[in-house]
Amino acid sequence: MLTSLRTASLRIATLSLLAFCSIGAFAQDAVPQPAAAPTAETGNGTLVIDVKPFNSEKDLPKKVVKQLKSGMLEWGIRDRQLVFTLVNKRFLDFPVNHTTRYGSSEQLSLPAGEYKITGVGIEMSTGFSVDKILERGAFFNDDILTFKIEPGKTTTLNINPMIKIDRTFAVNFWMPSLMTSVSDGTTATPEVALNDRNDKSIPWPQYTGPLKFVAK
Repeated sequence: MLTSLRTASLRIATLSLLAFCSIGAFAQDAVPQPAAAPTAETGNGTLVIDVKPFNSEKDLPKKVVKQLKSGMLEWGIRDRQLVFTLVNKRFLDFPVNHTTRYGSSEQLSLPAGEYKITGVGIEMSTGFSVDKILERGAFFNDDILTFKIEPGKTTTLNINPMIKIDRTFAVNFWMPSLMTSVSDGTTATPEVALNDRNDKSIPWPQYTGPLKFVAK
């Protein structure tokens, strides 16, 4: 009887997590972007989001491997800001309207200039209150990475979803670190984890920027 109750509680907690966490389990159609030739005359360049197949530093259960192979990233762009999120987009005040599967890429024509990336991450935990789980585990890596779009040139964001051996997971949630570098075709920056908590991460309750949805 006690075992049954524990199993039921874990299932309820897992459903609560899935209600607010975007972990690449469901496909969504990306909003089409206007096609524009990346030429110097228009002042546009090309951005390629190249998402590698996931890889792992540790052995994983076959069921986990199968799930991760079908994973995807949700992200959006507005003005000169990109946001990659592992928190469900209904909690964000930002147009998260792109979905890119692991092992695929997407290309955009963008005006030349400097762009910034914010990663919205979450450390998984059990709980029966969405608000409490967000307060405890979600965070913003504000402007964690910058890159430039040059007229008539291609800039590539290489994103490597990696299960790192030193990360801790709760209730068997496997969250890849989005190891990201910027390449201009000849050189690449060192990799940065968009969704890992660091000493500059802003916890969900302390974040007062424009990206968090606040009901009015």
